[in-house]
Amino acid sequence: MKTQFIIYRLLVAAWFAAGLLHAQNPLSVSKPENDNSVKAELDSFTVDKRLEVNLFADESMGIANPVCMRWDARGRLWVLCTWAYPQLKPGTKPNDKLLILEDTKGNGRADKISTYIDGLNMPTGFALGHGGAYIGNGRDLIHVSDTTGDGKADKREVLFTGFGTGDTHQNINSFAWSPGGELFFSQGLHCFSRVQTPWGIRKLDEHGSWRLRPLRRQLHAHRRTSGGGNPWGFAFGNWGEPFIKSNDSTVSELLPGMVASEHIFGGYYGGAMAIGGTKIKSMIIEIVDTPTLPKDFQGDFLIAGYYARNIARLRPSVNGAGHRLQTLAPILTSSHNAFRPVDLNTGPDGALYVADWFNPIIGHYQASLRHPDRDKKHGRIWRITAKGAPLLKSPTLAKMNAAQLCNQLAAPHRRTRQLAKLRLMDLPKAEAIAATQQWVDALKLTDPALEAKLFEAIGVFESHEVVNRSLLERLLAAKDYRARAYATRVVGRWHDRLKNPLTLLHSSATDEHSRVRLEAIVAASDVRGAESITIAALAADGSTDRFITFAFKQSVHALSSQWKPALLAGKLKFAKPAHLVNVVREGGGNEVAGVVRQQLAEPNLTAARKGVLTELLAHIGTTADAELALKLGAANPEVLRALVNAASERNLQPPADATGLLAAPLWLLETRIEAVRLIGIWKLNANAEVIRMFAADKTQPHASRVAAAEALSQLASPKAAETLAALMTLNTAADLRAAALGSLATHDVQRAAQLVAGLAGKVKPDELDPLMAAVLQRNAGANALAGALDKAKVSADTAKLMLRWLNAAGRVEPALNLILNKLIGVQSVTPVYSEDFVGALAKEALAKGDAVNGKKVFQLPLASCTACHAVDGVRGAVTSVKGPNLSAVAAGLPVDLLVESVLWPARQIKEGYAATTVITKDGRVLSGFAHSEDKTVLRVRDLATGKIATVQTAQIKQRIRGGTVMPSSLTTSLTRSELRDLIKYLSTLKATGQRK
Repeated sequence: MKTQFIIYRLLVAAWFAAGLLHAQNPLSVSKPENDNSVKAELDSFTVDKRLEVNLFADESMGIANPVCMRWDARGRLWVLCTWAYPQLKPGTKPNDKLLILEDTKGNGRADKISTYIDGLNMPTGFALGHGGAYIGNGRDLIHVSDTTGDGKADKREVLFTGFGTGDTHQNINSFAWSPGGELFFSQGLHCFSRVQTPWGIRKLDEHGSWRLRPLRRQLHAHRRTSGGGNPWGFAFGNWGEPFIKSNDSTVSELLPGMVASEHIFGGYYGGAMAIGGTKIKSMIIEIVDTPTLPKDFQGDFLIAGYYARNIARLRPSVNGAGHRLQTLAPILTSSHNAFRPVDLNTGPDGALYVADWFNPIIGHYQASLRHPDRDKKHGRIWRITAKGAPLLKSPTLAKMNAAQLCNQLAAPHRRTRQLAKLRLMDLPKAEAIAATQQWVDALKLTDPALEAKLFEAIGVFESHEVVNRSLLERLLAAKDYRARAYATRVVGRWHDRLKNPLTLLHSSATDEHSRVRLEAIVAASDVRGAESITIAALAADGSTDRFITFAFKQSVHALSSQWKPALLAGKLKFAKPAHLVNVVREGGGNEVAGVVRQQLAEPNLTAARKGVLTELLAHIGTTADAELALKLGAANPEVLRALVNAASERNLQPPADATGLLAAPLWLLETRIEAVRLIGIWKLNANAEVIRMFAADKTQPHASRVAAAEALSQLASPKAAETLAALMTLNTAADLRAAALGSLATHDVQRAAQLVAGLAGKVKPDELDPLMAAVLQRNAGANALAGALDKAKVSADTAKLMLRWLNAAGRVEPALNLILNKLIGVQSVTPVYSEDFVGALAKEALAKGDAVNGKKVFQLPLASCTACHAVDGVRGAVTSVKGPNLSAVAAGLPVDLLVESVLWPARQIKEGYAATTVITKDGRVLSGFAHSEDKTVLRVRDLATGKIATVQTAQIKQRIRGGTVMPSSLTTSLTRSELRDLIKYLSTLKATGQRK
């Protein structure tokens, strides 16, 4: 860090020498306006035509340079103002203030002002709580309170000191409460903080986030959590989703950067988690949740564009484990050079309030700190409402008791719920906790908003640091993934007071939703122990995206001092070998392998210890290490299994003498299966004939024969096809038959297809699926099977079973679909898309549809809907494929889009469900969802088998992305009335009461 700082100073000196820093950017250093009146600025606004703006307060009341503002439970607006910024003149006593504004007449204009505290020195942020205000005041985080009731703070306590002040606009700022009563704030790039806490010294040597749990005086630092060097702004969604704003253009997903570590390994500015942003520099996030603004604004992010002189608007949507933002038109733009919006808050009347710094100059380097045009006299608060919209009547939270405040936890607007929780946080613990528990106990199990209410309730327990395991477990088992995700975060917070927290996290780590698994990774990093990395690795084993990958990488490094010693001591066990490989690869594989080699060379190693080290080396080592592992542990099936995984997962190549080294284990029963698999993966053709004999030999153990049949797909043996075809009989066990067919398809796909056609009507229905999968995993398999079925005598019932499997597997195979529908007696014709057809069917479904019959259609075997989709937890068992849960599908889609989704699924693909189809160079086909990938390996959850298949990227011939796994022909067998009823049924699935 010192080196970086020196380089930075040298660059600054060079810029000055080149005159670059003297160039004035007109966006930051503007010419003062001739007219700075309220009217002139108001006339400069170009506003969304549905909105109107009025002045709430200005310099005539004593406001100047407002930094930020917060509303209290009494409906008063607190505003922090600084006259000392950006640099105090020598000999001048600082006198910055925290002011309180009131609108006593209720006319949308402040008419009363008072000073809560003065004598502050360039404060850059505050938050109301615990009977007073937390304020960032230079190097100090202070708490001030009024103990006499006269409206002025008379008690001042320095909670922490040592925060960096390297650049005054980067001091600790943007104070915001989380739903669980944690105080978040941030600092900028050139601040070097060393803060002593009861938990040790916390340091942050550049930009990042701070998180304070006040009652425990527990302070956490997280580096590089925003896209730019000067973070300024936090926001939390309806389910506690955290976001952070830098003072450049970007908004970032905060959660992945909250791994419990002061060291972030990634881009210097932390931009990896950026999810969108404004066109140029901006700050602060306000998430709209008020009927006083237009309906289409709800849920949008509003951003204070201090550079562009606007209020920008971004629309969020779910993107895997995180989010993405769409940039929309600003709601307000000004042509006045002094308009500088720096904070946005929703008021008690539902209006949007804007803090206007009002200054033509905001830059540091571009103009002198004492430039005469820096305005120290003006400052304004603007108020924005929708024309004709009724104002909210805010509940009188300040006068409510604990029980009444708990009732406000069910309020329709987030602002009310959050203020109610802050009031409950301020009450005595016994009073607040008793009332909250009583409120929870009274909630009805049939309440459609139950889980949202439980989410609010657990925040009260968090704010008082009271562990409530029963409530936590209810949320961990919630139907709504967002409730499960937040509860997982609470496990991390409470881990030191919970029994077996990793057991709780294990369930979250295997959750079907990636957001829950992301939370599990972050929460596991809070539990500082070796076993925590196994939870992180387990969570990262599901479908991944950049958010999960980033958090996992941080966890590996953050927990390395715990997991590395345990791993080398043989005390750390992962659920899968791939988990170990992933952890070691991210956490210094060469370093770990080097230590293992050194330890294996030590004399007097016990056999058990040597076995542990050899297996570990087989998992993570090189080809040379594989040779050593075979020499030391060829008689150990675990060592061979580790080599099998290394060869398949990371393309570990065989040593020169692999055939000879595997000769002995090939003939030992306890090691034969793994030796056979390794010979197949490594394509050791010298052993091909032996493997073929194992497959054909009925005296061999069954598992050995299955392994041999599978291995023959990768070996060259002149007699392999005949041996494999001979196993395709009804007398052969189903798993051996499927293995033999899969291998035969790699050698002779036409013959394999003919055998399937011959067996299709003779095997049991559940034995038909693996035969279909075996043939269709080959590129020419679908057409070969279509040709074979056209010549074979297959019943309509068998054809239905085959078509059902094809639909559930998400395969679109025109020739095969055509012949199967012909055998069934159905003419497969999907209507051509047209808006008129969609509108007519939607109208007909609403008017005449029968939802009860539509549910039966949804569950029809031929329609295959339940093969992939669940409704209220009910899912069919055709395949292990998991499509979007449809329990509340109508809440997010109008009826016309439901029609499109059913008939033309490619037009409406839900985030995270875009298909990937891969054709390898050896003719293999995989179709499903991308599970995870890196530079060398792609993992696909194959819809044909439900298993995760690993493909080396170098072996991929073609990859098709972005389609849908739902065939467009899925509903062609339905009559018009059945289709109408199905749409009607889907339109009733709204799960009313659930929060967006």
